[in-house]
Amino acid sequence: MQDWYKLAREQTDYILEAIKEQSFIKELMNGTLSTEVFQFYINQDAMYLAEYKKVLAAIGVKCEYADDTQFFLDSATGIINVENALHQIFLKDNQLVHEPSPTCELYTSYLTRMVANHSLEEALAAVLPCFTIYKEIGDYIQANQTNKADNPYQDWIDTYGGEAFAASVNNAIAITNKYAANAPVNVLKRMESAFEKASKLEWMFWDSAYNKEAWKI
Repeated sequence: MQDWYKLAREQTDYILEAIKEQSFIKELMNGTLSTEVFQFYINQDAMYLAEYKKVLAAIGVKCEYADDTQFFLDSATGIINVENALHQIFLKDNQLVHEPSPTCELYTSYLTRMVANHSLEEALAAVLPCFTIYKEIGDYIQANQTNKADNPYQDWIDTYGGEAFAASVNNAIAITNKYAANAPVNVLKRMESAFEKASKLEWMFWDSAYNKEAWKI
């Protein structure tokens, strides 16, 4: 298998297209997303990232090659630190909440279970959408927005549409493809399932933020 990601990306294109049509993304792009909704998102994202960095570090430890280990350990600190800086910009004097939404809880629990109980290949596939979808959405917004000079969320948009993030995404794809190249067919199928489920959870995360999802009881 020469390019596992290309196949997985094609099979989940419907999810990416659905994300582009979300109210959260449309209003973020035109700068009309309410501050309250965006702050809810940033709060939930901070809690997600607190768990995601642990998952990335755990994947790094499981990798066979030293360069791959170093990439995921660096990602667990460097990329997350950039996003934490964005949280400081947008949260300002607002305090972080400490209760994850049901969707945030579901997503982080799923990733933690994948890295703890499943193969390295499946774990790689599960964490990849957080890299690739954010990059594609960042690029999509930059290519279609007309208000770069006065969009209040431009710092966020530029972070995910920037070259530095693109380099990390490409590295994550290359590592996943490398391990997929030697994986048996049954593992490849489970990788596809993990990538699709995590992609759906990306859609759910933005949807839950837009609706300020709360526990029903």
